[in-house]
Amino acid sequence: MVDALAAEVVDEAGQAPPTRLRVMAGRFRRDRGALAGAVIVLLLFVLAFAGPYLTHWSYDDIDYTALRAGPSARHWWGTNGIGQDVYAQTVRGLQKSLLIGLAVALVSTVLAAAVGAVAGYVGGWTGRGLVLVVDLLLVFPSFLVIAVVSPRLRGGGWVAFVGLLAAFGWMVSARVVRSLTISLKELEFVRAARFMGVSAPRVIVRHVLPSTASFLIIDATLAVGAAVMTETSLSYFGFGVQPPDVSLGTLIAAGTPSAVTYPWMFFYPAGLLVVFVLAVNLVGDGLRDAVDPRSRPSRPPRMARPPRQAGPATAAGSSTVDDDVVLAIRDLRVRFGDGPPAVDGIDLTVHRGQVLGIVGESGSGKSVTVLAALGLLPAAATVSGSVVLGGTQVIGAAPRDLRRLRGNVASVVFQDSLSALTPVYRIGDQLAEAITAHRDVSRTEARRRAVELLRLVGIPSPELRARTFPDELSGGMRQRVMIAMAIANDPDVILADEPTTALDVTVQAQVLRVLQDVREATGAALVLVSHDLGVVAGMADTVAVMRGGRIVEQAPVRQLYGRPADPYTRDLLDAQPRLDAFRPPRPVATPPVLRVTGLRRTFGVHKGRVFRRRVGSVHAVDGVDLTVHAGQTHAVVGESGSGKSTTLLEILGLRPPEGGTIELFGRTVSSGLTAADQAELRSRMQLVFQDPFASLDPRLPVGDVVAEPLLAQGRPGPAARARVAEVLRLVGLDPALARRFPHEFSGGQRQRIAIARAISVAPDLLVLDEPVSSLDVTVQAAILALLGRLQRDLGLAYLFVTHDLAVVAQIADVVSVMYLGRVVETGPAALVLGDPLHPYTRALLSAVPVPDPVAARQRPPMLLPGDPPAADERLTGCPFRPRCPLYATLSPPERSRCESTPPRLVDRAACHHV
Repeated sequence: MVDALAAEVVDEAGQAPPTRLRVMAGRFRRDRGALAGAVIVLLLFVLAFAGPYLTHWSYDDIDYTALRAGPSARHWWGTNGIGQDVYAQTVRGLQKSLLIGLAVALVSTVLAAAVGAVAGYVGGWTGRGLVLVVDLLLVFPSFLVIAVVSPRLRGGGWVAFVGLLAAFGWMVSARVVRSLTISLKELEFVRAARFMGVSAPRVIVRHVLPSTASFLIIDATLAVGAAVMTETSLSYFGFGVQPPDVSLGTLIAAGTPSAVTYPWMFFYPAGLLVVFVLAVNLVGDGLRDAVDPRSRPSRPPRMARPPRQAGPATAAGSSTVDDDVVLAIRDLRVRFGDGPPAVDGIDLTVHRGQVLGIVGESGSGKSVTVLAALGLLPAAATVSGSVVLGGTQVIGAAPRDLRRLRGNVASVVFQDSLSALTPVYRIGDQLAEAITAHRDVSRTEARRRAVELLRLVGIPSPELRARTFPDELSGGMRQRVMIAMAIANDPDVILADEPTTALDVTVQAQVLRVLQDVREATGAALVLVSHDLGVVAGMADTVAVMRGGRIVEQAPVRQLYGRPADPYTRDLLDAQPRLDAFRPPRPVATPPVLRVTGLRRTFGVHKGRVFRRRVGSVHAVDGVDLTVHAGQTHAVVGESGSGKSTTLLEILGLRPPEGGTIELFGRTVSSGLTAADQAELRSRMQLVFQDPFASLDPRLPVGDVVAEPLLAQGRPGPAARARVAEVLRLVGLDPALARRFPHEFSGGQRQRIAIARAISVAPDLLVLDEPVSSLDVTVQAAILALLGRLQRDLGLAYLFVTHDLAVVAQIADVVSVMYLGRVVETGPAALVLGDPLHPYTRALLSAVPVPDPVAARQRPPMLLPGDPPAADERLTGCPFRPRCPLYATLSPPERSRCESTPPRLVDRAACHHV
């Protein structure tokens, strides 16, 4: 049985997927513009190199009987002023210009790619030195230098001329590649390669340069044309190719004075030059798309049919709707291109003051419905049905009518507040703009109203915050600004599209409370779109469940949660992780695979651009202790900025810590570790990132992605392919899918691929950084089940970082709660989550949404005030003191201890009063 399975795995592994070159060639062939350009370039090369053999005239032959003769059977393209055959000279010039252009482009692109990538990736003194060389070369006026030097290099022929052009043609491109590389090296798939032990040269060649391929290809094609044009210009002014040799430049220069009287002397070489440059650009566009597996051939988009025009609101059926209805959607259908409908005939009615929750997984059509309600769908969308908002038919409405509706009758709160707010304008100005867009008030009055709105949504020091920029506020404050903007003009309905998805659980609770308060204060209806059934349970009056663009169930909130009628609704509720679903603890029988003691990491805060000076420190990790045993899961939880990710990076970095000790598999991480020691440790410890798409190189087939850590450890190619097939099976994927690219998989499948890559080298410890936070609830449940099965079957230890305490209850044996770089509570998951001691842990648990509308509305709120202190602020005594609800109830003597003495982690919690 085992032998048969092994043979099957090896057999499938032996079915090698098509090479990337074949895949690229297939995409290139499907691009008609690129094909046309390639055919033209090929024909020009044939003309340049085979053309001289089609005529008995040489480019330097002279026919004294035909001076400036027009095209004829004897001279196909005529002759010039001294009787030389224009055809023979043009194909000779084309040959020379093609060779010069392609050689210069190749040398320039290689130099730019190599210097830019190394300078950006390596950095330090090496990077600064390379940048200095580039900047010094940029100082010289290249055209003038070439014009002065080129006549002195005539003895070296056109090869010397190519070298001269290439020497001054790569610096700007190298600068761009360096900037791209600096950004790329912090992307998760590049970081993943580093953590897997892939060498720096291999990372540059395999990941960085392919990710700059789009720029390099376009730059190379432009360089071909630029080199030909530069050579043409130099030759035109007498500095390039010189007689008796010819190039397109010398021919154009000679033919320019006779362009009107003897046009064949000018237009043949000039026409070939223009055709060549245009064709090369078409080929470049096609190659750019071909190397990116996510791109598609350039084709004209299919024009969407105009939406069905409706007359006034009464014609759309609003006459049957009473005045209490603020939003009525009837038979709404939305389609993008030729794909399946994104929304397929839904009906929704929102009454004044009502909270309607819309839930469903990614791709169910929730956000498309919100955009359709505001008329914000792209022009290519095909829309039909009826959307009546404030008595106005949205579908087919004029832009002026839509502008009147948006922000005035209906407003929206988007998921990503940082993207929704303009980064270059102050908060107060953006709020004032939202007011003046619909009200005839002065700028002074609008700014005063903006401050009132900030105060209404609970932002402290609103006058000061109104003068700040979006990036100076925390995520929770930015989302409050979005809510303030949404209620600026007292709308009838607020559409909140996943308003808390990207926020910590405590901040999420604050934002939901603000939404509830402003809804009650303004009387507006609220449409709350979310994939989190716990969020909707605590706020909604009615819930609509969407799947595949349809509403599969709609009912009052208590009925839907208590007696779901549709199987899909039941599946969603069953998949929702719960805080009371603890898994049985596993016994500790082996030495720890990871022990962290007193770990510290600080980052300097600097000011000044020319004279940089250190003005403070950020204590990102401030004395962390962790122990992870074989076969167990140790979860680390806490808000953003608590130090979770920095702790992971310190462990994964395999370098001596700034403070404390790190022991991996019984070996202390110190400066004495050799490269072989580090390679061995990396083979036993692997990482799974949060975003399954960002952590996979989009330009590599998944088979290559999974094989990378194996190849980095020197595993032979056939053995690596066999192992790839095996681990893909282990994570529930067909090995035949190894030839596909990451974008061709769903989010859950991509995370399975990331897990397959991590277990391919048979590690002992998996570090999982928020591995399920970006997944839908049913997919999340499947991935957690997979992780549990792999842990049982392979004996893996997990260091699991997350902000979702319900997930922790389902998977963890031990939990450590972090706040401002410190562990404030740790212990068995059932104790920490079932009977928390530290006030911060209690606040985290109280903020977790409960998928039960009765329990969610009955439990007492425990909202933490404000946000954690600034990163460079280090408080004396207990760092949690400014937000601690327990501290506010203490007597002055008890408070003085919290203010002066940092609590130590005793038993389970670091608190003086538990």
